[in-house]
Amino acid sequence: MNNGSQVVVITGAAQGIGRSIATRFHRSSAKLALLDMDIKPFQEWIKELGRDVLLVKCNVTNRLEVEAARDQILAHFGRIDVLINNAGIGKSPHHLEEVKEEDWRQVLDVNLTGVFLCTQVFGTSMLDRGGAIVNISSMSGLIPSPLRGAYSASKAGVLMLTAQTALAWGRRKVRANAVCPGIIETTMATRNYKGPGSRQARIDLVPSGRLGTPEDVANVVFFLASPESEYINGEFIRVDGGFTLTTMLQYSNI
Repeated sequence: MNNGSQVVVITGAAQGIGRSIATRFHRSSAKLALLDMDIKPFQEWIKELGRDVLLVKCNVTNRLEVEAARDQILAHFGRIDVLINNAGIGKSPHHLEEVKEEDWRQVLDVNLTGVFLCTQVFGTSMLDRGGAIVNISSMSGLIPSPLRGAYSASKAGVLMLTAQTALAWGRRKVRANAVCPGIIETTMATRNYKGPGSRQARIDLVPSGRLGTPEDVANVVFFLASPESEYINGEFIRVDGGFTLTTMLQYSNI
């Protein structure tokens, strides 16, 4: 099955990386089920997308809502071929000793439990028939990120959940892989670049010499959902322009 005939479920699809992923699949004529807590941002966009797009309001941390979304998608399209677990949140940076328990629980609930629920609910509909799951983790799931203890822990959990899924379901024709974006210029991320020189300082840390775009991430997700990647299972792919490599570079300069 090529990307153009796939039914693709994308969580957190209203903006940023999720929206770019949806746009990339739409260009290939895939059928899209776009999930988000707030579907208002979709209203104008849906006029552009037009055909073969289903909007579903869904809180990924609520099993009943996820199951209702699955039922709606299956009733509309008849099957699910690809699941993109993109929905996620971050919280204001805090030192570990200052992280509030309620913030910790919320971040873990959305970023990890939400991925688990969607994997279990949507993924089981693909078992033995075949499908692909792509989870959006982060470079912060691979290396510790200062002041982001809850976020880093949640994204590291996504990587292990990805590996567990690949191991458990590989023989049942469902693959699972994860993408680890680096510094990506989304609306949410650029709020951190307001200080003088802060954007350039981040660029200086990237061997590729630029910040990433949501499209950079979307292109890798598209590949991992395609038949061309059918022998890739349980993999974590960094999309960071080499940013995480600079950790050792900085160490060598000490």
